[in-house]
Amino acid sequence: MFKLSKAFFLGCCLCLVCAAKETTLQAQSAGLVYVTNAGGNSGAAAGSISVYSIDSQTGSLLPVPGSPFADPGGPWSIAVDPKSRFAYIANRGDDTISAYAIGGTGALTPVPGSPFPQDRTASGELPASVAVDPAGKFVFVANYNYRNVRAYQIDQNTGALTPSPGSPFPAGTNPQSVTVDLSGKFVYVANGYHNGNGTVSAYTIEQSTGSLTPIPGSPFTVPTDHSKTGFPAPGTMPCSVTVHAIATGQALYVADSFQNDIWQYVIEGATGALALSPTSPFSVPGGPYSVKANSSGPFLYASNSYPSYPTGSVAGYTIDAVSGSLTAVPGSPFMAGTVPVGVAVDPAGRFVFTANQGSSMNNFTGTVSAYAVDANTGALAPVPGSPFAAGLEPTSIATARDPGAGAGARQRRKALNAPVKGKPI
Repeated sequence: MFKLSKAFFLGCCLCLVCAAKETTLQAQSAGLVYVTNAGGNSGAAAGSISVYSIDSQTGSLLPVPGSPFADPGGPWSIAVDPKSRFAYIANRGDDTISAYAIGGTGALTPVPGSPFPQDRTASGELPASVAVDPAGKFVFVANYNYRNVRAYQIDQNTGALTPSPGSPFPAGTNPQSVTVDLSGKFVYVANGYHNGNGTVSAYTIEQSTGSLTPIPGSPFTVPTDHSKTGFPAPGTMPCSVTVHAIATGQALYVADSFQNDIWQYVIEGATGALALSPTSPFSVPGGPYSVKANSSGPFLYASNSYPSYPTGSVAGYTIDAVSGSLTAVPGSPFMAGTVPVGVAVDPAGRFVFTANQGSSMNNFTGTVSAYAVDANTGALAPVPGSPFAAGLEPTSIATARDPGAGAGARQRRKALNAPVKGKPI
């Protein structure tokens, strides 16, 4: 009887240890980071997607099993649906959209029919940016060369894409970035044109099909910043857009890489029309390429390719809750890697990441810089191990929450923490 009781006691202890270990593992992951690697000068064949798990304590990145995942289409932009079920890639190399199912470990598996061609009768559209609406029903793609935006319906079971009726829809000159507002009613596209004033095209989303209708007044002009004496030639280049909630509704922020500014517009809630904020623009310390608002906090971050090689920077701003105006956070800008072109914030708003493209001077060796966010000030501090290795020529970056709080998340945590065969645990 004593032996049976002892065995039972030991078994209970082991169960408690396993339970404690599982709880510890659950606390280790704060979500996922996805990076598109265009492949450098070697061409589209070297393209891939790097996937990392975020350490919830430190923000450090750990590649998930199987990463990087090959994507020979020349991946340029990535977006993840709000439920972290699917990832969509705009491929500039072959004018396709890749669609992947996100597994329990964060790994990517092509969905049926992927990659999806945009136009089987033409080539050279150069899809530059992709976005998913907040409900996870539609995908929108801005095409740089063809000056349009394409809309797709997402199959909720498989993640496959079907073109929306009427797609594609006209945009402005050289559209470079697309986003969807927080309500899922409007789409905004930054049209970057450096020989004249760039614009923002605005559309209403038909909620059953994803088809787009231009908003009255669209496209909206991104004006010349007359305070910048160093830019005698006229021209603006809106290259990235993001949205954040303010007291009166929503504000749209536009990164202008030619004038080194961020422009703020107030979104009219009923129509989606844009009104330029009288306090705009806000100066950025050199070459803003990507801008991203922190949906879990009052902060906005911009990746800057300048002011000096080999390091770029990431600038941080506090968003005024009432007006939406921007104020630089303490210590901004913060040093980043070589040519940071993409910026992302984790779903909880605790960490910021930049995709550093590299250049011909370092053979486009890519990295990801990771920062911890000061919840009070928005200031950034590099996390342990940053920057982290990526593929050749990273071009964009996105974050995602755990695919699920149950079995899927546990599967990824177990895979990431599994002992190496033949070595002690």
